[in-house]
Amino acid sequence: MNERRVKHEDLRQLCAHLLEHVGLRARDALLVADSLVAANLRGTDSHGVARLPHYLNSIQVGSIESRPVIKIVRSRGATAVVDGGHGLGQLVNQFAIKLAMGRARKFGAGWVAIRNSSHCGALAYFGLQVACANMIGILFSHVDPMVLPYGSRKPFHGTNPICIALPAADEEVFCLDMATSIVPWNIIANAQIENKPIVRGLAVDAAGRETTDPHRVHALYPFGAHRGSGLGLAIDLLCSTLSGSPFGAHLPKMYGDLTQHRKLGGLVGAFDVAAFTSVVTFKRRVT
Repeated sequence: MNERRVKHEDLRQLCAHLLEHVGLRARDALLVADSLVAANLRGTDSHGVARLPHYLNSIQVGSIESRPVIKIVRSRGATAVVDGGHGLGQLVNQFAIKLAMGRARKFGAGWVAIRNSSHCGALAYFGLQVACANMIGILFSHVDPMVLPYGSRKPFHGTNPICIALPAADEEVFCLDMATSIVPWNIIANAQIENKPIVRGLAVDAAGRETTDPHRVHALYPFGAHRGSGLGLAIDLLCSTLSGSPFGAHLPKMYGDLTQHRKLGGLVGAFDVAAFTSVVTFKRRVT
């Protein structure tokens, strides 16, 4: 595949223009574009601009709403439930994390469950916002079944990522953002686009046999055997049960019928460091 270097500012504008073309408001298009390019800049190409064609296709055929009505459907103290209106996950997560941060400023911590969302890109994009506000961010998301539970030959839950972000001294940030599968599914998707083999030990075909052919991949291994398997299942439970979202095999596939809403759930939280301890001391200790 031919490659050429482009300025990330130009790439961001191009992505935003394409998203506006399929109906997004200018500010929403720029946010989604920024999240994709930010992932590339962090080296997370699995969640970068390679996902844009899928977003555009999904909007055009109707599984993702270009101008979703995102609303709070339940609210109590430091917690809330948000309905994403089947919009792009970046827009839904941005709404939810800002809400969680607002609750954290008032109560010391805030938790928001999400329903009726879609693929939200890299969770780090939102976790870093929380950390830069002198808060701790903890974010979970789930997706359709593409990971083998430990000891199984058939997938049940998704790559189900977790992100934890903490502020540090000198404007530094600790940020963990990882899938609970051995690699994100979009590593496979990128290999399919580039027609390149994957390394052995990542995935199996439909018969449960290990494969290096990205076009034959049916499911991924969890990281750390039973550890990643258990954590992925726990995240599926958190994202589905608190929000009333589908779970496991009931979630529509990202690369399946593009006319179906994804109905993804999530859970995002923020903790105001100042409610627990000195911000200066905390950030110095993190560093």
